[in-house]
Amino acid sequence: MSGSENNTEIVNGGTGMRGQDGRRASYRHDPALVPTLARLANAACEGVTDPNEAGLRVEKLAAQEDPPIDQPGVEGLFRAFTYVLQPAPVGALPDARLEPLDGPSAFPAALRDANDDLRQLWRDLADEVRHPVARARCWDIVFTLKLVPNGRTSAGQAIRAYLDVAGTAGVSADRRDKAIGLLRAWTLARSVKYDELTAEIIRAMLLLAEDAVTHQDDPYAAILVLGALTAPAPRGTPRAADSAADDLLDRALAAYPQIHVIKDLATLVRKSAGAGSPRAEQAGRHEVGAMLAEAEAATDPLIIRTRFNDAAAAARRLGLTDLEQVAVTRLQSAPRVSWSVFEQSVTIPPAYFRRYLRGFEQAADWRHALWIWLHTSPPTGSLQANEAHARQIVRQLVFSRIGRQVEFRDGDLPARDIVGDDAVLDRELVRLETYDMNMKGRFLAGALQQIPERFALPARDELEAFFGDTFNAAPTLVRALADAIHLYWVGEYDACSHLIVPKVEAAARGLLLELNEPVYRSAVGDAIGQFPGLGSLLPLLVDNDFDPDWERFLRTFLLNDGCNVRNLVAHGYAHDTGPVEAALAIRAGALLILLTAGPAAERDVAAVRSALATPTGAVPRRSWRRCLGAAFVAARQELRR
Repeated sequence: MSGSENNTEIVNGGTGMRGQDGRRASYRHDPALVPTLARLANAACEGVTDPNEAGLRVEKLAAQEDPPIDQPGVEGLFRAFTYVLQPAPVGALPDARLEPLDGPSAFPAALRDANDDLRQLWRDLADEVRHPVARARCWDIVFTLKLVPNGRTSAGQAIRAYLDVAGTAGVSADRRDKAIGLLRAWTLARSVKYDELTAEIIRAMLLLAEDAVTHQDDPYAAILVLGALTAPAPRGTPRAADSAADDLLDRALAAYPQIHVIKDLATLVRKSAGAGSPRAEQAGRHEVGAMLAEAEAATDPLIIRTRFNDAAAAARRLGLTDLEQVAVTRLQSAPRVSWSVFEQSVTIPPAYFRRYLRGFEQAADWRHALWIWLHTSPPTGSLQANEAHARQIVRQLVFSRIGRQVEFRDGDLPARDIVGDDAVLDRELVRLETYDMNMKGRFLAGALQQIPERFALPARDELEAFFGDTFNAAPTLVRALADAIHLYWVGEYDACSHLIVPKVEAAARGLLLELNEPVYRSAVGDAIGQFPGLGSLLPLLVDNDFDPDWERFLRTFLLNDGCNVRNLVAHGYAHDTGPVEAALAIRAGALLILLTAGPAAERDVAAVRSALATPTGAVPRRSWRRCLGAAFVAARQELRR
């Protein structure tokens, strides 16, 4: 094979310079090059503890050599320094790992993807390099990839190198890098049961933590090592550290003022001391106290309320009832939030109204018009289409991945955090459904208001008779529906909503009892027997073939997933209800009420499920004779008035 061909050969997992055709040349191991690369590694590590920083210096130093060092070999050394020691999150089992170990990974390529030539280079470098940082990295790679038969030997070499990095004066003042190295040494020693070096690792960790806490410097250097020293020991083994680590942890909790640091240190104290212990309670009180102080120091009303809410939630989670009450009272008395309202006017073409209430403008009497109104599609639209649209939007939202979203509700109080991809997607779905529901709600309100204007106000008894004769639904619920619509027509929107909204749950419960679903919660001890709320009933309806598009409308309009109208009405927060909200409430109530059965009706389970699957049925086409007859009846009734 010619030299040119050799320079451009590709080997999976290899690294090297680009050849004449632009492809990257692979490293071919040359033992004679190892001493030169080891000298380069030692020089690159002078004055650093972070191997990544040494890696950035490798290429520059190689270019200064005379003659220049073989480029593929330099890149093989550079790659060794690009791997990262990744500590576990605070509160998890303490350890640190060399990553990325497995693919896929674009840069650096995963350790296990390295070819045999690179592995041999790293193995030989481990014997040649002298700087503690270089030794730690090379021997760690040798251990991780099992490049020597005795893993305990390579682990021991890496541990001693990490200890040298932490203890060698003048190597670097960066405590964080030293702490991560000691945590990696701790991980290696535990993995191979290297008890002889464990005591030395503990002494180095305690010295580093003592120095950090005393100077109140780099709290996460202290957190990393104290998390290892105070972690509960694996089953069957004694805990390695003594009370000195606990004392340092308690000192650290009092030393650092940053709230995020206090939270992490308090987490370590609770894991070390055990739930319910005096130390754990003291740590929790310190954490919540710091959160309360942070809220008091804030000036923006929105931030004040958010932080008091966070403090109350933390106190509740930790069982500190007195501090929870303090946080809640301060939250309730916090300054009012000045909300910014962005208004945008949109002209909706009349064709949209006609499409949603098809045939409404041609209705011959109020009965026909109301029938069409009751057979409209779900105001929230198609669940499948909304979910697809929501996913598309979330994929393009950067802020949702990096920012915190807090939802505020009743009395300007924080209701919940929108955390995680699923929660962000659910919130976007509700936003789309709410937008669609508000537009359709205007159509429903406009059409409902037109009925008495076009055909005169129907008598309340006529309304009840229409529902009873046409749908044969439960009389008590039909009566409430007729009352609610009549209240709507005379402008009593608050009374209309307060009457009809609770009937949605009553109708759902009645339908499930007709299906003989086990929904009643039996009495146990002092707890009374009762039926669950609407949020528990809706999934059972869906299990019995209820149309999911309609279930989403009820959920988004009534439950705390969306507009929370059910709770607002039940707890007295609903006031100044407008015609749109009242029309949507009637639509929600009528949907399930008209599916219920009167006392004379006899239906089997299949019939109920069929009704749930197509809750609005289909709007019947009227012949011209029926339209003319309906017009005549309406005219005669108007003359009698």
